[in-house]
Amino acid sequence: CTLRMHIVRTVEQLYLFCHLGVWAFASIYSRIVMTPSTVLMFRAHELPLPAEAEVMEPSNDELPPLVASGTLASVDPDRLLIKRILLTGAPLSVSKRTAVVRHMFFQPEDVRWFKPVELWTKHGLIGHIRGAHGTKGYMKCDFDGHIKNHDTVCMSLYKRQFPPFDSRDFGEIPETFNGTAGH
Repeated sequence: CTLRMHIVRTVEQLYLFCHLGVWAFASIYSRIVMTPSTVLMFRAHELPLPAEAEVMEPSNDELPPLVASGTLASVDPDRLLIKRILLTGAPLSVSKRTAVVRHMFFQPEDVRWFKPVELWTKHGLIGHIRGAHGTKGYMKCDFDGHIKNHDTVCMSLYKRQFPPFDSRDFGEIPETFNGTAGH
């Protein structure tokens, strides 16, 4: 199950684990369930392979512990799950509002590709890439204030994420659905 925190109405940011005392949304593949329904989340355990699986009644000692509980919010296929990736670089030379940044990219083609993306620093400055500087991936950047040598230049990149899918949860997939029919 993938946990996500609510940011905008139909866009949530991906988190790898749930923080204690903070509301979270979980995104899963499951059978159709109508709202309002109670949702119980148990600690994950390894599923046995179909050949090794035996029909046994679990005892109370084998039941996984309850981790979280809540209610079903909605079934919305248009909801986006977004993962944020942070690229960082260090200023090599600084001149008032302009800096040459290294260690973020290693080829000038990458600098040109990410030129429209906004930069920000740990001290709160906002900047833009002016262009590639040399052949080693250095880039010349302009900022809205005086940048310091010990500052860190950051770039936030966002990627759409889908919940992990495990076919063992739904049994065998027919051949007509996995693309091998008629071959």
